Amino acid sequence: MYKILIVEDTLAIREEVFDILIMENYTVFQAENGKIGFQIALKENPDLIISDILMPELNGFEMFKKLQADQKTRSIPLIFLSAKGEKEDIRKGMNLGAEDYLTKPINVDDLLNAAENKIKKKKNIDQKIIDKTATLSTILEVQRNELDNYAHLISHELKSSLRNVSDLLAWSHEELKGTSSLGDSRSTMQLMEEKIKKMEELLVKLEQYKNITTSSFRDNIINSNTIAKLVINKIHVPAHIKIKIINELPILFADESMLKKVFEILIQNALDYIDKEYGLIELGCETTDKDFIFSIKDNGIGIHPKYHKKIFKMFQAIESDKSTGTGLSIVEKIISHYNGKIYVESKPSVETTFYFSLTKPMSTE
Repeated sequence: MYKILIVEDTLAIREEVFDILIMENYTVFQAENGKIGFQIALKENPDLIISDILMPELNGFEMFKKLQADQKTRSIPLIFLSAKGEKEDIRKGMNLGAEDYLTKPINVDDLLNAAENKIKKKKNIDQKIIDKTATLSTILEVQRNELDNYAHLISHELKSSLRNVSDLLAWSHEELKGTSSLGDSRSTMQLMEEKIKKMEELLVKLEQYKNITTSSFRDNIINSNTIAKLVINKIHVPAHIKIKIINELPILFADESMLKKVFEILIQNALDYIDKEYGLIELGCETTDKDFIFSIKDNGIGIHPKYHKKIFKMFQAIESDKSTGTGLSIVEKIISHYNGKIYVESKPSVETTFYFSLTKPMSTE
């Protein structure tokens, strides 16, 4: 039930307005001057205030200024009551930010229409604030989870790699003391170099993930076929592996650098896990009424079903020393920005296909 506060020093007018509003099932409070009205507003937080202008103790203008200055009451709409002909007072009230005014004697229809409209407007504004707050809370929760993931990375992945390097250094030191041959030490040093390289790659991916924010996207009309070819030409492809684009990839409205990153990660991921004498990677795209569904298929080692969802989460990877567990989470973050989806289908030891969807531009409908 909505609450309305009446601030009016003339008892007959105050009771008239009170009776009208009570009949319409409003909860109504009364105050005989602005000072009492302000105190009731602080306590009851009404949905609307209807106030006279000329009153003892604290007039309507003075009360309204105090309401506007207080965080708890500044959003409460106020309608001034004025005698006919008091145009200067009406103008002053509107300049202060009053929602409306009513003239005395009170017209019942005008009063009820004004009350309904102003309360409805306030409720709409309040709901928008609630919605925005909920959205911000969701964003903050996501950011908090990402920070937790970063903490997990620092405490586990990097520390683990650093411990490995420390152990390898200690072993090398002992080997150099006990042998005149440097062969074993060179092997140990190579392992250390690989560990350090993996840490460096992890930090680069982490920085990339952090920098993917809403403000970092610069969408334009782009040719995904051209971008895929640029990526393929840039990546080092072993001689026994062939990459094919099996059909013409579409025109998109997206960020070119972000799409490049998606192709780079997915193609490199396919290259890393091909174990066949003849490797094949195929890029394609199917079109639905609303989406383009891209596919990147390889004939590599495949992915066990237990990893199909985990691999898109930060720091989750299959049991392999080739992955830092960040690349696919970067792809998922980019695709999610466009409200798209990414998923994988795989037959272990046979093939793997990654799919991701992007909404079609309006011009292609």
